Amino acid sequence: MGLFYRAINLTFEIINILILIRIVISWLAPYSRNDFTNFVYSVTEPILKPFRTLIPMGNTRIDLSPLLAYFALKIVRYIIFYLL
Repeated sequence: MGLFYRAINLTFEIINILILIRIVISWLAPYSRNDFTNFVYSVTEPILKPFRTLIPMGNTRIDLSPLLAYFALKIVRYIIFYLL
């Protein structure tokens, strides 16, 4: 059972790290496209898209969806570990 917990924890940590990498990419090189950025965007976009529909950016340049997704994933992880 310990291996199962570690696998779930590792999955959530990898997703959170990819979200943080996406934030850094959007700050430093927002229009760059290569295999790495395409991978990061393809993995994180399905997670961030629901949060963008909840809070649209509008005319602002600040995207709060990564922050909301990061905390939502932490809550989901906590709930999963509580139930297991």
